[in-house]
Amino acid sequence: MAKHDINYILERGIELFRLNGYHNTGIRDILKVCEMPKGSFYHSFESKEDFVIKAIAHFEVMIGKDFEKNLSDESLSYYHRIKNHFEIHIKWYTKNDYRVGCLLGNLSTEVAGTIDPVSDAISGVYDRWSRGLASFIEKGQGKGEIIAEIESLHLANYLFDSFNGALGRMKVERSSQPLDQFLNINMAFIKNNEKIAN
Repeated sequence: MAKHDINYILERGIELFRLNGYHNTGIRDILKVCEMPKGSFYHSFESKEDFVIKAIAHFEVMIGKDFEKNLSDESLSYYHRIKNHFEIHIKWYTKNDYRVGCLLGNLSTEVAGTIDPVSDAISGVYDRWSRGLASFIEKGQGKGEIIAEIESLHLANYLFDSFNGALGRMKVERSSQPLDQFLNINMAFIKNNEKIAN
């Protein structure tokens, strides 16, 4: 892939924002890691804010592909596919030594509510992800695998919010314990024990 391909630039920038956050990542850092001149950056992006908004859109596509892949194994129950999805992400964060957070989680903590276009972009992704997961949860509820007492969208929002909270604590503690607790407690919570044995 060419160094100045826009997807390459966005992905390297996403890496920086996930590792260092918004305020500790400047345009100069992006230029340096991509080995590109300032003019090339401004040819594709109007500003740092514009870059972040486009990075959020690219991140949504990246994670969306992971989500679709992780939930596509029809040999597993709906419940176990959801569990598998979070387990795969937990392994990824563990592999990266607990230093890297979620792009949206990092941005939400630092700039949401202060930069409206960024806030709107984050809110839109969260909404689409939650509705996508809710649709999947609803299928699991229809099969009797997932508790039906709570609306699927509420469960989806709860899982995403809990996971983001666990990621924040993971970075502080440099430990997988918050993620392990998230998985063990929440997967036990949503499981219909009458249908799912383990």
